[in-house]
Amino acid sequence: MIKSLVFKTENNNSYIYDDQFRLTLLIHHEFAKVYENNAIENVDPYYKKKYAYLKQHGLFLEPKVAEFGVLDEKMVKNSLVHTQQIVFEVTDFCNLDCTYCAYGEMYKGFDKRNFKNINEEYAINLLKYIFNNKPKCEKRKLYIGFYGGEPLYNGSFIRKIVDVSNSLNQEKGMDIEYSMTTNATLIHKYIDLLVDNKFRLLVSLDGGERNHGYRVFKGNKKNSHSIVIENLDLLQKKYPEYFIKSVDFNAVLHDKNSVQEIYEFIYSRYNKIPRIAELSFDDLNPEKRNMYEKMYQSKRESESKCLDYYSEVSYNAHTESIPFKDLTNFLKFYTVNFYVSNIKSLFQENEKNLPTCTCLPGQKKIMMTTRNKLLPCEKINYKFSIGNVDDNVNINITEITKRYKFYFDHMVNVCQQCYMYRFCGTCLFQLEQINEIGKEGFVCEFFSDSDDFRNKLSYTFSFLEKNPEDYFGIIENLILE
Repeated sequence: MIKSLVFKTENNNSYIYDDQFRLTLLIHHEFAKVYENNAIENVDPYYKKKYAYLKQHGLFLEPKVAEFGVLDEKMVKNSLVHTQQIVFEVTDFCNLDCTYCAYGEMYKGFDKRNFKNINEEYAINLLKYIFNNKPKCEKRKLYIGFYGGEPLYNGSFIRKIVDVSNSLNQEKGMDIEYSMTTNATLIHKYIDLLVDNKFRLLVSLDGGERNHGYRVFKGNKKNSHSIVIENLDLLQKKYPEYFIKSVDFNAVLHDKNSVQEIYEFIYSRYNKIPRIAELSFDDLNPEKRNMYEKMYQSKRESESKCLDYYSEVSYNAHTESIPFKDLTNFLKFYTVNFYVSNIKSLFQENEKNLPTCTCLPGQKKIMMTTRNKLLPCEKINYKFSIGNVDDNVNINITEITKRYKFYFDHMVNVCQQCYMYRFCGTCLFQLEQINEIGKEGFVCEFFSDSDDFRNKLSYTFSFLEKNPEDYFGIIENLILE
């Protein structure tokens, strides 16, 4: 059960967090003493009276067990019908041989790469299935993404899907946005296709040439950096406005770079702040653990060094920092601001969300692989497919509901004791012990007890005290949007 918590910041300010009211109060140290031990004698009586008054009016009640919803077939079907994004694994071939690639030797859990392109006919069947289930609505958005391997290795497929999608959309009138994750080595061949159809590009770039050293070409093992930069410079020169609006960067943090080096190279050259990801631990090949530990670098630690370095880069990188994102999630899910963006919850006696933050199939996207499998997203092990595509789209709603319900039903007991139950950010399909769910001894590695949550609150509010202007920026730009 989740009880109210007292915590302190780095500035030695005391606060109390009340879960039932989603309320955090700045309190006097004497009040903290009363809350933690009301029988204490050596304390200012004013704070005893204040505590009694607040408790009389509903604060600091006995902790309640968190309640969760129950999954049913209607919820799964509705999620699939209203999916907002389709992702195609265009090809499983990549012209690079990145050391840390999720499909490489360092990881397991994905289908073997066989230099296979996606089946165009079946992909069009999936497109038609999605479009046929969409109501006519000019304001509705549909995102169509292309993933690999290196997607541009099969550029003819991308061109075909764009043509078919635009044709199907003449009746529906949706706002279609195309996107692609690319290593940028083949962009020069498809610049006009990308620009004409306003593709959002996410380019993988780990910083300068040395920083980019794990991203090498297959065969000759040469660093791909010079080719990537040549193509990006060409795109920027030929279509500067498109580059500003539609090109973003993604970097992987490892032992050959740092957050500061990544930011400074990409920002100084392209005036962009990249997304930065740590090396993933999910589905790590046990035989490659030593390699992983050698290459791994903590983003939080590397980031703190960068943000301490006063420069234009660190200022612009502020909103991409882990503390800023932690504060955003806290304000969005653990304060009364939650009701601003979730008005319907005001009319419900009890909130009943599903355990964990696992998306239902189609809730955010549907991905089709080169093996014709359907996945909830590109980050999930292929063994958790939700269907397949051939001449038809084959999705067994009953079987999917049964499988997900099994996981959710067994996670309830864990989530009810977790202080991060409102928004833990955890996808259960990335749990290290997912195969142990329902068995004695199962452990969720993301479980947060009272001490863990108190430390997180302290860290988050210490950041807020240093950056009070962030509060209003987050409320206005992210929660009220």
